[in-house]
Amino acid sequence: MTVSRDNPIAMYLQIANVLKQEILSGIIKPGEKIGSERELEERFQVSKITIRKAVEILGKEGLVLTSQGKGTFVKPKKVEQTLDQLQSLSDIIKNSGYHPQVKITKLEMVSTLNIFLQEKDSEIDSHCLYIERLHTVEELPIAFAQVYIPYNLGEKLTKNELENNTIYELLENKLGITLGEAIQSIEACPASEALGKVLDVPEGSPLLKAERLTYSTQNKLIEKITFYYRFDEYAFKIKLNRANLIPMWPPILDK
Repeated sequence: MTVSRDNPIAMYLQIANVLKQEILSGIIKPGEKIGSERELEERFQVSKITIRKAVEILGKEGLVLTSQGKGTFVKPKKVEQTLDQLQSLSDIIKNSGYHPQVKITKLEMVSTLNIFLQEKDSEIDSHCLYIERLHTVEELPIAFAQVYIPYNLGEKLTKNELENNTIYELLENKLGITLGEAIQSIEACPASEALGKVLDVPEGSPLLKAERLTYSTQNKLIEKITFYYRFDEYAFKIKLNRANLIPMWPPILDK
């Protein structure tokens, strides 16, 4: 596609359409720059204002991300989690082809949750370690996690370790706990004012909320975690199989 001043369509719309086609066709790949303002001005022979209006359209359509001082990039594909394995979020991000970053925003001792006390485990302490972790990719917030771990385990973990390792790695490799299974529920929820600030989305924006209880092979509750994911950056996928279903009605026999 080309742009022309003889075309009745506004120049910024023509430019937006050209760049959109290049993005959708893969000429400009996810994570790549669409070009600096100066480069786009020279390419299309238009003003800076025209380029900014074209880029604004691409941003509203969710095709690009603009980082102040760095430029405008094609929006990366969503981080995608399959629901057939127990994995850490950092590993899921790596498997999606990105480099994960984790920042601990809170680390404190709190009263033990009832869900732990219901385990009737004499080893459960009266307190839990509470952790807030912000997961980002290329400085873009992806998810915010609220984690509870029995304090007799959590007291052995440091902030530095929690920022540079997954919690599952620390539980297994440092504390010698063999993880077994987890129970997870997923639902939609609106972003509160606080979550909106953390995840850089407007208050009320839709989020994906996942709550998970993780157990050891000894059937002891090791972790309770709640994730809040940006719906535009994260997705869940599961493989479904119909082959083993038992028919609800008897087969019709040929006479």
